[in-house]
Amino acid sequence: MYKPKTAIISLTCCEGCQTAILDLGERLLDIADKLNLKHFRLASGTKKFPGPYDIAIVEGCPITKDDFKRLKEIRKQSKVLIALGSCAHLGGVAEIKNYGDKNEKIKYVYKNIEGINNPDITPLSDVIKVDAFIPGCPINNEEFYRIVMEYAEGKTPYIAQRPVCYECQLRENKCLLQEGKPCFGPVTLGGCGAICTSNGFICEACRGPLEGTSIKKLQEIMKGKMDKKDLMKIAEIYGVKKEFEESEEK
Repeated sequence: MYKPKTAIISLTCCEGCQTAILDLGERLLDIADKLNLKHFRLASGTKKFPGPYDIAIVEGCPITKDDFKRLKEIRKQSKVLIALGSCAHLGGVAEIKNYGDKNEKIKYVYKNIEGINNPDITPLSDVIKVDAFIPGCPINNEEFYRIVMEYAEGKTPYIAQRPVCYECQLRENKCLLQEGKPCFGPVTLGGCGAICTSNGFICEACRGPLEGTSIKKLQEIMKGKMDKKDLMKIAEIYGVKKEFEESEEK
């Protein structure tokens, strides 16, 4: 049986999503049985990624000139390209620097800023065509397992358009909104298992907006307890501010 040639590749990121993949443990052998894992640096240590690939799974976002060049080359070498995690899918935590004067912010990080690349942070889809995404920061490795196994079987995976609140109810959690907290659960794509809210932390929308939702809708649910500006500050954390702004325009 033919095994699709597959690469799991990093751009600039913390590699937390790949660590989540490693946490699958023995079930990685199930994936290896279905897919020909030609490149997975975090597991193998190799930095080479010669294509072509049937499936390229890319974590992180392009920040350096080499990142942009590498990303475009990966796209050329791949039949299917999947954005892995919030950084690849949305811009992620790194996108915070876009909000404000990034040329001033860089001075707090580097003593000598000459020669330091300082582009706007952008999701992969702003640079190349992305065929699918696996959201989250980090990803839900159960969701990753399901999606890649479906690709291996020639299926087109689908992420159900349900809010995080749906999973909260399944877990019989107390509603943080009812406690007056600015939880993004009603307007965020579910699939994470409501891990944050189940542990008493608000949802900060790391999986991105649910289709057809907006900050305005969240304000209505919260009955005006927090203004749009403050909610958007929370939306900056995982790089979803732009996506929520675009949803307001539709």
